[in-house]
Amino acid sequence: MKTEFFDRTLEMDLLKKKYAELASGRLLVIYGRRRVGKTELVKEFLNRLPPKDKFYFYVNLGSKQEVLNTLSLALQEQLKENIKFTSFDQFLEYIEQKSKLTKFLLVIDEFQRFLSIAPEFITKLQHFWDSKLKNQPIMILLVGSSIGMMQRITESRAGALYGRVLKMKISPFRYVDFRLMFKNLSEKEKIERFSVFGGTPYYLEKTKNISSTLEAINELVIKKGAELSEEPKNLMEYENVRAHAKYNSILSSLSAGKEILKEIQDFTKIPLTTLPTYLQKLDELLDLVGKRDPLLGKERLGRYCIKDNFFRFWYKFIYPHQTALNLGNEKYVLQIIENELNSYIGHIFEDIIKELLILYLNQKIKGVEINFTDIGGWWDRNSHEIDVVAYNQKERKILLGEVKWTNQPMDIDIFEQLLEKAKFLNFSGEYQYLLVCKNGFTPRCLAKIQEFKVLHLDLEEIAQLFDKLS
Repeated sequence: MKTEFFDRTLEMDLLKKKYAELASGRLLVIYGRRRVGKTELVKEFLNRLPPKDKFYFYVNLGSKQEVLNTLSLALQEQLKENIKFTSFDQFLEYIEQKSKLTKFLLVIDEFQRFLSIAPEFITKLQHFWDSKLKNQPIMILLVGSSIGMMQRITESRAGALYGRVLKMKISPFRYVDFRLMFKNLSEKEKIERFSVFGGTPYYLEKTKNISSTLEAINELVIKKGAELSEEPKNLMEYENVRAHAKYNSILSSLSAGKEILKEIQDFTKIPLTTLPTYLQKLDELLDLVGKRDPLLGKERLGRYCIKDNFFRFWYKFIYPHQTALNLGNEKYVLQIIENELNSYIGHIFEDIIKELLILYLNQKIKGVEINFTDIGGWWDRNSHEIDVVAYNQKERKILLGEVKWTNQPMDIDIFEQLLEKAKFLNFSGEYQYLLVCKNGFTPRCLAKIQEFKVLHLDLEEIAQLFDKLS
């Protein structure tokens, strides 16, 4: 069955534009963590081109001779040419001749595998590019799932392709993109599903025909032999990451809410002298960890977080309960998840609201103009914290917001606390306020909201705002 293709509009438009403008050579690297949909993007692009003007090759792990054999077979299947390649030079010469005849597209998928199979091919490609291909109407797409290896090839000064490529990073879907795959779900279920499985297309495709998020968790993550039960471990092995225990410990600490360096160090026992290096690798090589600084606050109060929702979920609920799962106590773990899911979703709901505000930048929501130059959160050393801070430095305006994923309507106390916390901000200018609650607001909270002209949103209104963007 053909997988339906979603989103990637910007990426597809860029590929089409570069190909349409092709007069001389164009070398692009498409990279990103495994499962994010790089191959699907490339295949969709290939489907839009004439059949004889393109060649796609997937690099299997094997010997050099096996790669040459599969290269020859792929050529026969796609271009109906019976050529037996005995060297990579012969293949590159063939591509050179092909691009002399017509505008041509070459795609090499899992390109980073050449580092272990035949590293000399990367050097040969660089030589052919510099001496011949860059002057001909050919587009070469090098697709890679190992971020670390692709960086070695293209970003290191010692890499053969350094300075020669345009790079396109493919990231997981945003929430607004995710919603396109799950139009039939309620907004509550959409947010729950996104909070657990994130925006990785491969994971989402697996959940499409499962009715509820808890059922999807059970079928895909918890059950013995479930397809995604070992996914984070597999990523570590795929990226050939050493010191698994240290990385697992860091990710486990972040999922447990230990987000500043000292807290992470206390949890993991990794020395503060080396801890930043591990965090940097989790960011640059795996695209899993990011750092947030408080807006209008001090950078040394920065917090680290797991960027990917599925990995955040897995390290919070699955990794700590491996023993119970191995003993077959799946119901126990599922019950823990069910009891704590609302609390877990809370921080992700904040990010969804920030995304919504960004999407409505320079527009109005319920009559309130959304106009800011930066957005994030704010906190200080005294446990004061504001979920959403969006400010316009030029116009000296600031929007402060509280976001709650609770089963009860928001009461007046939340707004009163927000007003108190606002006093600790180092900001002089015009203040606006935002209140968001999954289950709406109490009558006395609504009365206060109207008095202060506060922008307020419940789940139904959030759904309508996202629907307008579709």
